[in-house]
Amino acid sequence: MSWQRSIQAAVRALRSEEQQLVRRLDHLRGRIAELTGVAKGGRGGRGTTRRSGANRLSPAGRRAISLAAKRRWAKYRAKKS
Repeated sequence: MSWQRSIQAAVRALRSEEQQLVRRLDHLRGRIAELTGVAKGGRGGRGTTRRSGANRLSPAGRRAISLAAKRRWAKYRAKKS
C-alpha cells in the first residue's frame, strides 16, 4: 500500500504544479495582450475599451460644430454659383 500512497502524493504534486503553470500562463497571456493591445476575445488592434464621459461633446459643442460646418458649406456654395 505504501507504493500507492507514493503515487497518489506524486499525482497530487503534479496537479498542484499544473495549476500553478496554468495560472502563470494566463498571467503571461494577459501581459502579452497588454503589450500588443489585443483584448481578450477582442478583434485585434487597440482593444475594446469604452471611453469615459470626459471625451464626449456636449450638445452645445455639437451644435457649434454643426453651425460652423453649415456656414462653411454655404460659403463654398456661394462661391460656386
